[in-house]
Amino acid sequence: MRFGRSLALSVRIITVDALPTSVKVLVLGVGNPILSDDGVGIHIARELKKRRLTGIEVEELAASGLELLDVVRGYDKVVIVDAIQTKKGKPGELHILEEKDFEKSIHGSSPHGINIATALALGRKLVPKEMPKEIVFFAVEAEDLVNVSESLTLKVRKAIPGILERIEKELA
Repeated sequence: MRFGRSLALSVRIITVDALPTSVKVLVLGVGNPILSDDGVGIHIARELKKRRLTGIEVEELAASGLELLDVVRGYDKVVIVDAIQTKKGKPGELHILEEKDFEKSIHGSSPHGINIATALALGRKLVPKEMPKEIVFFAVEAEDLVNVSESLTLKVRKAIPGILERIEKELA
């Protein structure tokens, strides 16, 4: 009898240890919602909130400095949506980037203060166990980052449905 109980207990322990843990996922829309296309991350976050994706948290952040660390800590995966301007990019074009793509911009600055790359690098040094294991950047090519407006430019606004679809694929 003792042997039977012991064997059942062992099987139970193996089964419990093998259960998958849930992954905490965050989509974070970043930007300044009153500087035209700089607010594209905020606009996309608001649209995603309306979709109420199961198991996905969606937040907005009007700054990208050290405040970013408070928001992303404790998540396993974070998708950051923000505006970008490149030399050859076309407004509304989507760039999917990883943290390593920003290594050259660490210690730089941005209109938000300390930039995203620097904040994440600092977090990885100060609280490495609390930082997300995976961060994906959905950078939307902006046309206008300087004019005060709560509206996106037409090309960027027209790109949003496709970007939302691509983000949902990333999260699936």
